[in-house]
Amino acid sequence: MVIRLIERWHVSPASASHQVALLGLTVSYPAANFAAGVVLILGVLGVAVLTLAVAGTIRELAASIRFGRRMTARRSTMIDGALVIEDDRPLAFCAGLVRPRVYISTGALTVLDEPALRAVLRHEQHHVRCRDPFRLAAGRVLSRALFFIPGITSLVRDQQSLAELAADEWAIAALPENRSALAQALLTFSETDAPGMSVGIDAARVDHLLGHAHGWRFPILPCAGAAALLVLMAAAVALISQLATGSASLALPLLSNRPCVIILATVPVAIGLIALRARAGVQSRDAA
Repeated sequence: MVIRLIERWHVSPASASHQVALLGLTVSYPAANFAAGVVLILGVLGVAVLTLAVAGTIRELAASIRFGRRMTARRSTMIDGALVIEDDRPLAFCAGLVRPRVYISTGALTVLDEPALRAVLRHEQHHVRCRDPFRLAAGRVLSRALFFIPGITSLVRDQQSLAELAADEWAIAALPENRSALAQALLTFSETDAPGMSVGIDAARVDHLLGHAHGWRFPILPCAGAAALLVLMAAAVALISQLATGSASLALPLLSNRPCVIILATVPVAIGLIALRARAGVQSRDAA
């Protein structure tokens, strides 16, 4: 979309045409046919998708780096390959985009017995094995970037739920007794749950641990619909761009091609805003 937009829209430093006199000033405006307008809209959508994807990736990486630094600053001990963190809350989780690791709190070690602790650690080790922190982070980034695709948020939510069920299955496959141990751990975590804190208990996991089939099926219709939408958009860009003709100048639409006039007009406004901000700062200091 972005490549077609760049190819079909011609931008010149000065507008030789598409000008109109307005209040004694010459203003320029872009000109385009209907096909170029469609390409422009889809190109802007492509830019928005890229921007959201890059911003989401940076956000996830920054959060992972901050968490890693906090954990490095703490003095941690190891138990069965998991890092023990000082926290009274019962916590057991996998974190780390590049190098995932299992973390368990001292509160969890206090409330869990040996079989439950072994089952919980086995569950979290599956997340490490499948690099679930990275996969789930990628799903979150895609759900934000491809916001126009119907049902993508629910697909990402289902991905997270299935990751938990798969980890439970792996723990149970290693030792059948882990089924009851995981159920006991969930119950123990829920009984010691701090106010406003969620330990990730949901009905699907409870039913699964009780031996009921979760009945999940691959979401063919949502995935097919999302793929069809993306293919149609790509085909529309490829076909319509052949008829698109658009042009614009570097002067923004409805702005003078004499930028100094615009700059001189904004100087008093900028000075007034700075003065108001400074006055508000002085008043707040006086009040304090």
